[in-house]
Amino acid sequence: MKNIILSLILLNLTLFAHNIWIDDTKNVIYGHITKSHDGPNSKNKLLDKDELQSVVCQKEDAQSLECDLLFVTLKPKYYTKTPYGVKNTPKNETVTAMRSHLSHESVKRVYNQKGLAAYKHGFEITLTNKLNSIQVGDKLRVVVLEEGKPKEGVVVSYDDRSIGISDEEGHVNIKVRHTGLQNLQASYAQKGDGVTCDEIIYSTTLNFEVKK
Repeated sequence: MKNIILSLILLNLTLFAHNIWIDDTKNVIYGHITKSHDGPNSKNKLLDKDELQSVVCQKEDAQSLECDLLFVTLKPKYYTKTPYGVKNTPKNETVTAMRSHLSHESVKRVYNQKGLAAYKHGFEITLTNKLNSIQVGDKLRVVVLEEGKPKEGVVVSYDDRSIGISDEEGHVNIKVRHTGLQNLQASYAQKGDGVTCDEIIYSTTLNFEVKK
């Protein structure tokens, strides 16, 4: 049991060291959300198109200019630790490599009630509550899915703080702490090939806004 708890702590520290989110102008930002939750700070990075693998704007009304749901997948990226810092190269191509992981990341922002339906492609977090009625202090239930199916045993974080592990139905409960942009993350790790990387880490983020 102690080993399981330690593994979860270490996984949480690795996975949630940074945030990824979609801002109000539909840019994908990587870094740290400010304490006031009102946007990026000066050390954050705006991801460019070359770093994105796919961008899907899902909408019920084909004539609408706005997305109900925006789902962005980043290109897979290696992170290899060395005595001199972290390199974005596979372990077998890095001098004095210590430990390496391959990161698969995605981020989804839900804009309205129609966007709450599961995307059903890849790894995602889905909100089950009515979006327009959420208030600070409310308890919400989210579902962690992979290819539309519940994913058990996934570490879930809210604003950089681990809040639980998904059950056999993929469920995790959270309590809303503030208004503005909400940032929920889910991640799990698999063993790598031992050559290019030691681990493969899958992580996804859910963004939605609470206005009252």
